[in-house]
Amino acid sequence: MTKTRDEAELKRIALQARRDIIEMIYRAKSGHPGGSLGAAEILVGLYFGEMNHRPNEPQWPERDRFVLSKGHV
Repeated sequence: MTKTRDEAELKRIALQARRDIIEMIYRAKSGHPGGSLGAAEILVGLYFGEMNHRPNEPQWPERDRFVLSKGHV
């Protein structure tokens, strides 16, 4: 993955992620928006800016792995 995204692009991606979170919670009529919205920028920054991965090759042995455990959030 090429890490050429600038800060403005990452902010746009995070904003869209936040919109998607609200839409999904609304459609499901269930959910905890605080935990999801609170992690949006961190996750976008990691996934789109730092992590080495190839979405089309999920078994790529050199990929980074990310484990999220937010407990009871």
